[in-house]
Amino acid sequence: MATTSIYDRLSQKREAAEALARQQAEEERVAAEALSKMPVPVPVLPLDVGQNAFQIAGLNMRVPKGFGFREIDTTLEFAGCEVTFSARRRIAPQGLPLAKAVEGYVKNLRDLHVGMTLVREAEGLLAGHEAIALDYLFTVGQERRHGRTVCAIISSGDELSRQWFEVSTLIDPDKERLADWLVAFDAMLADITAQ
Repeated sequence: MATTSIYDRLSQKREAAEALARQQAEEERVAAEALSKMPVPVPVLPLDVGQNAFQIAGLNMRVPKGFGFREIDTTLEFAGCEVTFSARRRIAPQGLPLAKAVEGYVKNLRDLHVGMTLVREAEGLLAGHEAIALDYLFTVGQERRHGRTVCAIISSGDELSRQWFEVSTLIDPDKERLADWLVAFDAMLADITAQ
């Protein structure tokens, strides 16, 4: 029977330790790669209807307690062009599913803007809640308008506090400088935070 020298045994232990380290490193690399492909969970943000504020040009204005936000319509400037921005909140009736509420919203748009064309309807998230995004076209006089509205029904825990929440923008799609506005609008909605 042949015996191995102490140097051979030390070499075998070193080689086994190196092989184990390589295997562990590869397993960690595969696990990190798999983790990086997993979607990051979006936090579900509750509505607090009694807490409202506006930040304009770095100035914070808090709405006094007892006043609830219902509707905001404002004009923003983007790339030297005007765009409209609006947000609305209403109580959502019990049992009203989001898809049915959006159907009603689209019907109201068609009543308001004869000849309105629905371009896209897509599911998504708004503040972590199930949402539906709509893109639509209509004309005002001779000018075309492109609208994007993101709609959600948000529940703050109990079913009595279901709220319809929509955020919209309107642009003149013929202005080249507004080509990036809808991307910026979507990014702005993705960055919604709670206080």
